[in-house]
Amino acid sequence: MQKLIRTFSGFVLAAALMTPGFASAAGGFMPYGDISNHWAKASIIRGVQAGLFAAGSKAPLFYPNRAMTRAEFVALIDRLYNGSQYQLYPLTFLSEHAEWSRGEGFDEPYLPYKDVDRLTWMYNPILRVSYLMDRLYGPDAISQVFPGDHMYPNQPITQEEAAKLMQIFTMNGDSQTAFDEAKSWGWIDGERKDALKRGEAAAAADHLMTYLVQDSILPLLDYDGSKFPMVPEIRELYPLFATYEGQKTSDEQAYVDAVEAIRNHEDTEDTFADLRQLEKRSFSNQVGVHFYLSWDPSTPLTDNLDEAFRAIDAYFQDKVILPETLQLLSANVYDLALQMGAVDPRAYGDVRKRLGSYESKLKQDTKEWESLAIYLGALEIKAGQTDEALSRYGLFASKHPEALLNSAYYLVQEGRLEEAKTLVSQQKPKTSDHRMVQLVKLLDQDLKSLEEQASIATDLSFALRRLDTADSYRVKGEAFLSGYSFKYTQDVDALHKTSHTSGLYQSPQKLVSDKLETYTDGNQMIQYTYDTDKQSWSQQKTGKVDFLHEWVDSLSIKERQNLLHARYFKQSFGPYDIITEWIPGTSLEEKGKAQSLGRGKIKNVPLYMNKYYIDRQSHQLVQHVWRYEEVYESKEYVAYSGTDTYDLSANVKVFIPGEVRKEVTP
Repeated sequence: MQKLIRTFSGFVLAAALMTPGFASAAGGFMPYGDISNHWAKASIIRGVQAGLFAAGSKAPLFYPNRAMTRAEFVALIDRLYNGSQYQLYPLTFLSEHAEWSRGEGFDEPYLPYKDVDRLTWMYNPILRVSYLMDRLYGPDAISQVFPGDHMYPNQPITQEEAAKLMQIFTMNGDSQTAFDEAKSWGWIDGERKDALKRGEAAAAADHLMTYLVQDSILPLLDYDGSKFPMVPEIRELYPLFATYEGQKTSDEQAYVDAVEAIRNHEDTEDTFADLRQLEKRSFSNQVGVHFYLSWDPSTPLTDNLDEAFRAIDAYFQDKVILPETLQLLSANVYDLALQMGAVDPRAYGDVRKRLGSYESKLKQDTKEWESLAIYLGALEIKAGQTDEALSRYGLFASKHPEALLNSAYYLVQEGRLEEAKTLVSQQKPKTSDHRMVQLVKLLDQDLKSLEEQASIATDLSFALRRLDTADSYRVKGEAFLSGYSFKYTQDVDALHKTSHTSGLYQSPQKLVSDKLETYTDGNQMIQYTYDTDKQSWSQQKTGKVDFLHEWVDSLSIKERQNLLHARYFKQSFGPYDIITEWIPGTSLEEKGKAQSLGRGKIKNVPLYMNKYYIDRQSHQLVQHVWRYEEVYESKEYVAYSGTDTYDLSANVKVFIPGEVRKEVTP
């Protein structure tokens, strides 16, 4: 079988190629003729290398001291988002090109502005950012930045307007403080009404790229249960562990060729046979030989693990202190432990014991010791030894980002929030350590949000109760369920306990849409559905729970908190409070297996997220966005996502036509 570290390598490579911030200003590279003496030159060059700015014969000058227009800055934000979508996914649930579902807006013009023509260069980036802001902050959110029916896209953008757009990359809870938040991060440095110059915009983008590459904006959020324990990113997965230049010996050439084959995923049985011959001939680079032998897909994992430990033995025999090498070798052992532990969890404790035997060879409080200790802590977590892991992480949390992250996360998981707050407040990183400075600030914000969970849940419960107790309301929605797409209007008459849904649905097996129409009688617990194929009505009993998300929906917010460990995050933007809800898949799997579902027993829940947009004045629910993924023991995969928009002012009355009841009466 392929090893996980190999699988992850492709992902890491792809992320490196698409994520801004990895490129650096190459010596002598000067994309424009007017920036050589400008203070933002390095940022401008990095922006060009990251694809944020166009350069070439058609753009010979950058004009760094010219004011940046609103349209230009929105396009810059669009490009930054395009390279960092994974960072914002927990708050957007958006997949790539999701805005395309809005089409070109011919039936319902999407952009609120009359002066942004769809045939100009600026239309698509403004459309995408507008759609992104709608998802983050509620309907027509971009109008809170540029109010009115005209955007004036060629007008200079102010520092405050730029700050409100940059807010999408933070977990700032209130748009009223966006300007101060952007200044505190060092992204802008001016007055609210000052025009943002192009050089200043390039510097802001440069800071944002570094910010986005380093950490999640919600560092303690593990919405799919796969993030923790955190371990360092391995930047070089295929090192030679030695330098080979000039004329190589036959053994050196054989080794280099084997590594190259593995690097390019072109390895065969002969590749590993060559490595075994090098082992037998006592080839000098035994660290590399055993490391790559541990990747042999044709051998059992236990044999791979033995090879991984032989690589560590060879490292210590060389008696050369190379923390990054020991980190990679430890990561390799941890990767194999994850695969073995997925089959037999006892493997974590066994591997932890073997890896821990090397700790006595290292001096504590050194980089070399940290490179081993971070994986020992991760294995202790996996083995259920959380207290031991916390003690270990505490020894170097002040100077190691992953150790600090793990410490804070597992203290929170253990219900020790005050200890987590104390730990973070004690951190005083050097100003030159940008990663730790950023992480400490984000952790502090995240912990404050965790303190507010009860208050946020109360606000959400109140808004949902307002909906439940309304006499009537209208819902307009779009949804996607396992290949089917729906567009509908639902009238709910709560006084008579009836509802009527009408619209269209698209089956993946058909090229045309079908009519969607149902009536629900809440008193009789019956739903009447129009069958487009038979062109007649049918009826079925309601109340049966087919999917896991239907069961979760029946729970109160308090029950979701207590039973399912739901987490909530609240933001305010314009007229709305926005509450995002995540429920970890592990909790849903544990509790869901006890439920009798029409689809069968639940096996896995990769994703469960909701966003609620609440009018701050009326406390009424305005919109609900959701995304759920469920896997059943029958191997059925259910993906369900959608958006419902509520109108509680609609005075609707629903009466089920007599011919509908008559048609299905036996």
